[in-house]
Amino acid sequence: MRKTGLAAALSVAMLTTVSAGVAETMHIETTVTYRERIALPPDAILEVELLDTSLADAPSIRMSSQRFKLDAVPRTVAIGYDTDLIDERFTYTVAAKVISDGRVLFRSTTATPVLTRDAPRSAELVLEMMPKKTSSNPSGQSIFGIAWAVYEIAGRMLVAEDPPTLAIDQDGKFGLYGGCNRYTGTLAASGGVFSMPDNFAGTMMACPGAREKLERDTLEALGAATGYQRSGSNLALTNDAGVTVLRFREMPE
Repeated sequence: MRKTGLAAALSVAMLTTVSAGVAETMHIETTVTYRERIALPPDAILEVELLDTSLADAPSIRMSSQRFKLDAVPRTVAIGYDTDLIDERFTYTVAAKVISDGRVLFRSTTATPVLTRDAPRSAELVLEMMPKKTSSNPSGQSIFGIAWAVYEIAGRMLVAEDPPTLAIDQDGKFGLYGGCNRYTGTLAASGGVFSMPDNFAGTMMACPGAREKLERDTLEALGAATGYQRSGSNLALTNDAGVTVLRFREMPE
């Protein structure tokens, strides 16, 4: 009897210890919609992500990602996350996109805070329609004479008070602020084709670690860009495979 009682007590203790070490899974209720009154294709998928955007000068870190079948909007879903991974000192945001046949139809373009720093545990996102891939830029959608600010690098949203910027004049002369240094040169951008020169002039200031990485990531993405697509106030640079490497937003004058 004593042996049985001791074994039972040990079992309870072990279960208690294991339970105490198991992280709790919570959910963020996220509602997504878009303004255009168009039907979704049968294979449409909604992808929702929880991102760590604490580092203001670096691409976000994906904390959780889930996909859902999407028939219509608005749609409310719950995305799970591990509470042990959440730090109250950090900043977290929710992002979403609608995908069909490997192409992004709609996506969020602004950061929506959740969980910490007095942010709610739910999110409401209005997605923006993305341009279709074409061999040329739509007429009347010039990218020249506009100051463009980076908001996404290699698929990761960038949250920064002082983001990299790019401005191009009609002759292709550009001014680039990479996040620390400033560069000038002449690039080629016509009919949806984009090409940065192999060499261009720039300052050589020493940068803090985060700003240096941001600048390096921006320059690498620009170097890989071979095409561009503008949709309203947004500009996407794409590589040879048609994958978007940089997204810009038109800066207010």
